[in-house]
Amino acid sequence: MDIAQTAINLTRDLVKIPSESSNPTATEAMHPETKVNEFLTSFCFTRGVDFELQEVAAGRNNFIAHFPKKNAPKLLIMAHSDTVSAPNMVKGFSGEIKEEKIWGRGACDDKGPLAAALCTLTGLHQQNIKIAYDVTFAATVDEECTMAGSAALAAKYKTWDLCIGLEPTELKLITAHKGVHRCKISTKGLACHSSSPEHGRNAILEMHALINDLQVLEFRLKRQKSTELGRASMAITQIQGGSSINIIPDHCEISIDTRLLPSQDPELYTKQLEQLIGMRGKVEPLFIARGMQTNIEQKYIKRLQHAVSQCGYSSDPESVSYATDCSQLVTRGPCIVWGPGSIAQAHQQDEYIEIAQIKDACRILEMFLTGGA
Repeated sequence: MDIAQTAINLTRDLVKIPSESSNPTATEAMHPETKVNEFLTSFCFTRGVDFELQEVAAGRNNFIAHFPKKNAPKLLIMAHSDTVSAPNMVKGFSGEIKEEKIWGRGACDDKGPLAAALCTLTGLHQQNIKIAYDVTFAATVDEECTMAGSAALAAKYKTWDLCIGLEPTELKLITAHKGVHRCKISTKGLACHSSSPEHGRNAILEMHALINDLQVLEFRLKRQKSTELGRASMAITQIQGGSSINIIPDHCEISIDTRLLPSQDPELYTKQLEQLIGMRGKVEPLFIARGMQTNIEQKYIKRLQHAVSQCGYSSDPESVSYATDCSQLVTRGPCIVWGPGSIAQAHQQDEYIEIAQIKDACRILEMFLTGGA
C-alpha cells in the first residue's frame, strides 16, 4: 500500500469538490463543506476508521476521525476543509497534475496537507502499524472566515499533548504567529443641509477625532516587541460615510484590522477600544483570534523536529504573519503549524501544491507517528 500515492489521489479528489466559504462561491453558502465531509466519511468507512461529525452551525460540521491508543500521549492533527473562493480561476477545481504539481483551489490551502495527514493515519491503521499517540484527526469548517470549526474543537477537547495545525509551510515548523482583531467602529451625527452645517453634527468629523485617538492606541500597542514577530500593528482598511455631497453626514464607519502579539490579549484589547471610544461611537467586533507562541523544546515537538530533520528539511523554528486555526486552540495545549505546500500559492489564481511536498509530508508524519510506538 503506497500511502503517498493515496494522498496524491485524495488531494486531487478533494480539489475537485468545491468548498468555498467566502464570497463569491460556486458552492451553496449555507454548508460549503458538506460534499467534502461526505467524501471523507466514505474514505474512512471503507478503511475501517472510526469517525464522527461535530455540528458547528446549521448544515456545517467538523469531520473527526479517531485513531485511539490507550494511555498514549494525546495528539490532535487538524486541517480545514473550506477554501477561499475561486473567481476567474481557469479550471479552478480540476485537480489536474501538470509539472509534478496538483492544480486547483485548495490544493495547498488546505486539501493537500489534509490528505497527507489523513492518508498517513489511515494507511498505518490498515497495515496494523502501531502509532505512538492517541490521535484525533479533524477537518474543520470555516477557517477562512471565522474559525468557528476550530473554536468548536476547543470546546469539545479540553486538552492534548500536542496539536499540529496543518497549513502550507513548506514543511517548516512554525512556532509563532500573530493574532487578529477585526472590528467596525461607527459614529452618529445629525443630518442637515450642507449650506447650514451649524444645524447638524458631522459624523465624519466625529470619526476624524476618533482616528487620531486610535493612532495613539496603536503607538501604545507597539511598545511591546517580540523577538520572533516584531510589533503589533493596526490598520484602518475601510471608511464609509455620508449620503450626498450637500448633506451633513449622520453616519460614518471604519473597519480596523489589528495584528496582536501572542502576549496581547484580544479580549483586553476590545475593552481598551471600548474605553477609548466611550460614548462617542460604537465598537462592533467582527473576528478575534489569539496569537500563537510555542516552546520548540516541548517533548513531542522535538520528536516532530527530529523527523523533519531526518527527511532533509530544516527543523529550525520559524514565525509567520498570518493567523491559523491554532488561534482558537492555544489555551488548551501546545500547538505548532506545519504542512506541505507553500503559503505563497494559497489564495492565488494559479494555486498548486508540489507532489514532492505531499510525498515528503507523508514520510515525515509516518516517522513521527511511529517513533517510540
